[in-house]
Amino acid sequence: MKSCRFHAWLLLLFGFVVLTHAGVAEADDPAPEGSTGLLGSSLAKAGDRIFIEPLVAKDPDIDNQVTAVPQYVSGYHRSSSFELPFTIEKRLTPSFSLQVGTQYEQLFAPGLAPGGLEYGEVQGKYLFYVNAPHEIMASFIVRVLALTGMHDVGQGPPAQVNSYLLFSKGFGDLPVWWLRPLAVQADVAGLVPIGQGQEPLAPFLGLANFGDMLRFDVAVEYSLLYLNDVVGLRMPVILNQVTPAVEVRTLTNLSANGYYGQSAGYASYEVNYQASWYQVSVAYQRSFGPDAPFRGASWLVYVTYFYDDLLERLGFNPTPW
Repeated sequence: MKSCRFHAWLLLLFGFVVLTHAGVAEADDPAPEGSTGLLGSSLAKAGDRIFIEPLVAKDPDIDNQVTAVPQYVSGYHRSSSFELPFTIEKRLTPSFSLQVGTQYEQLFAPGLAPGGLEYGEVQGKYLFYVNAPHEIMASFIVRVLALTGMHDVGQGPPAQVNSYLLFSKGFGDLPVWWLRPLAVQADVAGLVPIGQGQEPLAPFLGLANFGDMLRFDVAVEYSLLYLNDVVGLRMPVILNQVTPAVEVRTLTNLSANGYYGQSAGYASYEVNYQASWYQVSVAYQRSFGPDAPFRGASWLVYVTYFYDDLLERLGFNPTPW
């Protein structure tokens, strides 16, 4: 955790130094849509804040999107795996969306190389609070996961029910201009396995059967897009849609099974690029705790497509919202 705090402070210091020496003051009257035009896009917003699609934390906004996260991770006992989670979210009303998804996993272990779909999921998200002037969004999620029958790669009990409370806050209401691009996204979740199995449904923890868990995710981000379009400090084209971020996931065991109170998780250091119809992110992750989801470090690429904007470009109108 000391390393996580160090990198978070390093991120903030980098932003302060770059902006302080840029030699450009805040614009008196930035263009309503800024120079990128994203404020006028169909991306979900709280006031002038366009939050990133975080890799670790859950996002509270209601979107039409497709997400894929290919990654290669090191496991235990000389094992490793290639994982490809895939989800589709559909906005049904301005405040409710339905999501379905699955995960393909290819395991690599001495003498074994099983692969297949690991689980299926159905998720409902309800956006119950938006405060545009203070850039706040809050949502509630219920997510149900079930094994797909690929027992070689599917772990643990037959199903799991997760409930999440999500909160995002942008700091555009601060009086200090170089702090206004900061934002925080967080969620707290209860993870309850249903049925018996060796491990909780993957890909949460590694060796121990943590059972019922409390999960806390937090993302701290600094939006150069916000700095460019809202604050009015014009950035180079290569940077004006970039948002660096640091995310941390912590899972705490709540079951009386010999692991009560133990925590594990990982930190994620990311660079995110946002456009009107997609987001691409590159992340470096490191695990911590006695029973981390993976061993050591992991690199991954995170891709989200906002298909409503893409369909509109092709002449279709996927939803009236």
